[in-house]
Amino acid sequence: MRIGIVGLGYWGKIILNNLRELGYDDIVICEKQPIDWASIGGKYKVVKDYNQLKCDKVFVLTPATMHFDICEHFLKQGIDVFCEKPLDKSLTKCKKLFSIAKKYGATLFVDWLFTFNPAVHKIKSLIKEWGKPTSITANRMNYGPVRHDVNARWDLASHDVSIACYLLEETPSSSQWLDFKRDPTSEQEDSVVGILSFKDTCVQINASWAYNTKNRLYIFEFKDGLLYWDDTTKSIIWGTESLEVGKTSPLHNSINSFFSGHGVFDPTLDVTRILQ
Repeated sequence: MRIGIVGLGYWGKIILNNLRELGYDDIVICEKQPIDWASIGGKYKVVKDYNQLKCDKVFVLTPATMHFDICEHFLKQGIDVFCEKPLDKSLTKCKKLFSIAKKYGATLFVDWLFTFNPAVHKIKSLIKEWGKPTSITANRMNYGPVRHDVNARWDLASHDVSIACYLLEETPSSSQWLDFKRDPTSEQEDSVVGILSFKDTCVQINASWAYNTKNRLYIFEFKDGLLYWDDTTKSIIWGTESLEVGKTSPLHNSINSFFSGHGVFDPTLDVTRILQ
């Protein structure tokens, strides 16, 4: 199986490294910029135009504004596509890409990475046992990486929307968003606060790439107490008890699910609708 990678930027390099860890080495890269092979630890065939890329499956890891055209190109050839989120800010374009995938018998897989996180799976099992929490506070604060194609709502908060929809198995009846700049020189709004109203749960999202301390703390308020999930330490705390969490790699799980085509939860259309 020949694998194509379109875009070898920040996330493209991470995907390439994870593909190697999983044992895949028949890889062709599409990248217009010079590549520092020494920093990557290997060398691969390179093309500069995705129209020249011949592969069986492709990873699209470019700015979001380029996703539609590139995904459409490969899907119309019946080639399975793994696309970095967000697929597109336009709900109409997202629907069209899924329609094209269906028409040409291809898979369109959007990388909602945290729905493959063992900690999220553990919390979902607890919700099934305990019932839904009354509130969730989600913090996704860090310093960079800065994006120029989309703002913090689409880059960072989109993860938390996908997590909430996955955990609660529903979509909110309403959503409110406040986008703002911590750094007044930012090209995009680097920070966002969101409130999602689900049937039994209120979700508050705080996200920023202009925050000088990394904060990935989630707080779940249940009838009998608070559950804390800290993604920086990979820990889940209930009262004074630290709960066991699986150790598998979320990205490995995501890539394997793309290749297998089985058991995939895809909230793309719901998340896109909620973020608008």
